[in-house]
Amino acid sequence: MSEAPATGCANCGAALAAGQSWCGACGQAVHAGERLTLREIGHELLHALAHVDRSVLALMRGLIVRPGGVALDYVSGKRRLHYGPFAFLVVAVAFATAVVSLSGFAVITTSAPNRVADFLQQHVNLVFFLQVPMMALACRLLAFNRRFNIAEYLVLSAYTSGLHMLVYALLVVPGWYLLRAHPLLAANLYNAYLPLWPLYFGYACAQFHAPQRWRWFAKGAGVIGIVFVTTNFIATALSNVFG
Repeated sequence: MSEAPATGCANCGAALAAGQSWCGACGQAVHAGERLTLREIGHELLHALAHVDRSVLALMRGLIVRPGGVALDYVSGKRRLHYGPFAFLVVAVAFATAVVSLSGFAVITTSAPNRVADFLQQHVNLVFFLQVPMMALACRLLAFNRRFNIAEYLVLSAYTSGLHMLVYALLVVPGWYLLRAHPLLAANLYNAYLPLWPLYFGYACAQFHAPQRWRWFAKGAGVIGIVFVTTNFIATALSNVFG
């Protein structure tokens, strides 16, 4: 019985030998040229979520244990170890925005409702995104030795903010939703969470700037304070002008 004739890769058109499983030119699996099935979609989804190499779960685990180390790997050139920071940030912000919208959680709170506050609540993803370059800029201004540039601080800010958004969406907002009938308990839950974000970013900065750990732990926590104050100042100023 003769072998099946060689075919071409469905992705790049390179010639494939009979029995070849992967394209030598682009790396795509040969079976990917066949008709798509639900089984293949399920396999790809499971692979993306649970495969050790470059999986979402592996990245999240890394960002919990060594967030500064993950960012340092990326800026040092090891860019195949994890998902890219900005793709991860986009996915995390999209997920958090959807959870906030569906739950009715008020990210933007004000004693006097106005058009600016309503706009920011409806487009809270803009607030989430804009805080990332603010964090990077604050880190750069506090980095007197100029070891890292603004782009490298953006990597650190994107990775840590992405995990922050996922925790926000998976724990804080659902916790508030379950306790919303008890405003005091819901408020206590939120207040208990607030200091965790600056402590986490301080922890990430300490790893990113080793061996200057304690100095950068304090600076990292301060960066979140600076961004919080600046964001509120901008929102208040816009409310005074356009509210």
